[in-house]
Amino acid sequence: MNYNPPPVSRTDDVHQTPVAGLEHIDLRNSENDPGGSLVGDLIAAIRRRALGLGVWILLCFSIGVGYAVTAQPEFVASAQIALEPRVRLPPGADAAAAASAAAPLLDSAQAESQLQIIRSARNLRYVFDTLKLNADPAYADKGPGLVGRILGGIFGLVKPASPPYDPDEAAMRAREIAFQNFSDRVQVRRLGQSYVMEVSFRGLTPADTTRITNSIAAAYIRDQVLVHAVSEQRGTEFLQGRITLIQAEKKAADDAVATGVITDFLFPDSDARIVGSALPPLAASYPQTKLIVLLMVTFGLITGIAAIIALHNFDRRVRSPAQIRRLLEIDCLVSVPRFKSGMLKDTTALTQPDSEFALALRLLRTVLFAAGPKSHQIAIGLVGCEGGEGCSVLSANLAHLLATSGTQLTLVDANLPKPDLTWRFAPRATVGLDHLVPSSVGLVDLPELKVTSSLNFVPAVSSLATGRKADPNAFLGSQPIRAGMARLGSRRDLIVDLASLETSSDAQAIGHMLTGVVLVATLNRTKLDQLSEAIRALRSSDTRVLGIVLNDPMRFRNVRRLARVTASSGMQSEPEPAVES
Repeated sequence: MNYNPPPVSRTDDVHQTPVAGLEHIDLRNSENDPGGSLVGDLIAAIRRRALGLGVWILLCFSIGVGYAVTAQPEFVASAQIALEPRVRLPPGADAAAAASAAAPLLDSAQAESQLQIIRSARNLRYVFDTLKLNADPAYADKGPGLVGRILGGIFGLVKPASPPYDPDEAAMRAREIAFQNFSDRVQVRRLGQSYVMEVSFRGLTPADTTRITNSIAAAYIRDQVLVHAVSEQRGTEFLQGRITLIQAEKKAADDAVATGVITDFLFPDSDARIVGSALPPLAASYPQTKLIVLLMVTFGLITGIAAIIALHNFDRRVRSPAQIRRLLEIDCLVSVPRFKSGMLKDTTALTQPDSEFALALRLLRTVLFAAGPKSHQIAIGLVGCEGGEGCSVLSANLAHLLATSGTQLTLVDANLPKPDLTWRFAPRATVGLDHLVPSSVGLVDLPELKVTSSLNFVPAVSSLATGRKADPNAFLGSQPIRAGMARLGSRRDLIVDLASLETSSDAQAIGHMLTGVVLVATLNRTKLDQLSEAIRALRSSDTRVLGIVLNDPMRFRNVRRLARVTASSGMQSEPEPAVES
């Protein structure tokens, strides 16, 4: 005679009708769950990776400081040149004509032209050749840098045939490279809207920097003198005194270029004069330590946050209860905090009632069992997407809490592939669920073992201590087990520890017989896609998904190993449970 067991206390509509009290939102740690918005998720992601972000910023700071300390110090000297157009009188003009002549005016375009003349290759090359800077190693070709050498090693594996070596061509190329390095260190700018130009040079020593800066300014004055000398020679009347004066001005300018020292010699035939010669700098201008460190810290902060945002956009792991509610549209019943007081056991919620772990379990107990009127027995299954989610420890602690409050309860280890609870409660049990799988008897009772006066336990596999394992083909959806679950559920509340959906389909096989199933997810490990697929799979088998419980994998490590060691040594932390009479 076949026996068709009725389902254990369920509502009619598994997808629409909520169980009383499940409209719960855990707000105990609301500061770590900022609203469930995208901005809140990003803030939580930055807070979660604050240590890595801090390490990255510290690394960038160290790189900046290291560069500033090891870089070659450089000095900057500046000289000022004022543009003063002179009045040009024809030969033989008297003093009255000179007094009445108006000085020519300059406009901005002419001032900008003079800037280009100062930094022109002709002016700079005269200084470069006069001071013989082509032989200075400071401006010689230093070859490619580290990045250039790496790229050269990558792309230069197949090198084209090089042309024959020409010493003259190599010397000319080295000279041009030295001049380019020299000219790159020269800066000329106009001071505001005035007709004063500032010539700056960046060198390796204060003395050389000052000398070269003054030489560049003197070379410009020399060029102005030569221009007017040519103009004077083209006059119809040539005065020997003018020639002598111009030659003296030219010689003074040449000496200033060669020595880098600008004297008080006046240059009446130049349309410019040096109003401030370069002085030896007192401190290095480069590298700018404060600026480099600030830029590196800013770079580290910006790139670190950008990397966190990029990782967050591609990260599909569960990060917060609000994320679950927003993306999966299902409630997160409780978020179990990290247990920080040693090894987590199956009675921790009782032995450490003031811990946050115990508070979370009591909250889960209230949500699942004590909310609303109770007119019949309740059967709750706990299942994870994959192994190691902590379902067994949560089931055991929840069962002990309910039993302590006086509820007549049975804890069922329905995890045949990994019977952790059986290892903990009854490693030497002589009968288990696996014995009922091949049974053909219609009306059967599950093998209950007494744990406390109000808590019984149903092992999954018998004789675990001897190394016996469950039949991998065992199926909890078989007729005897369904019958036994129905009979047991009609007398007592049930907590069922189910095998993970990754390793078994037992949760889908008996889920429709339960009041509902709670999905257990690991914070920062379980992926949202896994939860979504698990919810779809359970609902497709007519199983009510009551909600999700978040935990932390560090809380549940080594529990199974501890249980096995205890069992193999013949020791138990609690009295050996006896078979219920």
